[in-house]
Amino acid sequence: MKTFAEIKAAHPSLFPENARVECGEGWAGIVGRLLDDIASVRNLAEMSQFRILSVRQDLGFMKIDAGCDGFYEDGFRPSLLLAEFRSRVTCEECGRPGHMRTTDGWKRCRCDEHCTPEERAQPPRPAWTLGRETVRGYLWYDQAADEVRIVGDLASIGMPADHIERIMKNRQ
Repeated sequence: MKTFAEIKAAHPSLFPENARVECGEGWAGIVGRLLDDIASVRNLAEMSQFRILSVRQDLGFMKIDAGCDGFYEDGFRPSLLLAEFRSRVTCEECGRPGHMRTTDGWKRCRCDEHCTPEERAQPPRPAWTLGRETVRGYLWYDQAADEVRIVGDLASIGMPADHIERIMKNRQ
């Protein structure tokens, strides 16, 4: 497993030494993959002045705060969203598959090895919960395809009818 220190050393212009890391090392691989993808597009990082400012846990999943020239911001958003959604199914401690768990109101993504006995008893959440409503529609992480996309037919991802009704009502 790569560490955040190793990823900073590999991508010093994209992930400077002074960037804050306020989460477990298990998510370092997700950030490394994101930066490898950005670095693979020739001159993109330099032209956009992309830099990670911080990586943190918020409500159980990873948030990446990044800075870049505003002209390029929309180009980076899909990659940043994909990294965020990957963290929702990756143990923050070790990087193995995990799921969101809640203890005393605190959410976190953990594998069975790194959770408490109380959390271990919690079943994995349904796949349709790996999404959120946006102004463009329901943004969903398809874990099998490893992609984030807008879903039109909410029943196709297993969302219960009462949730679909609530979403449709809120859209009006």
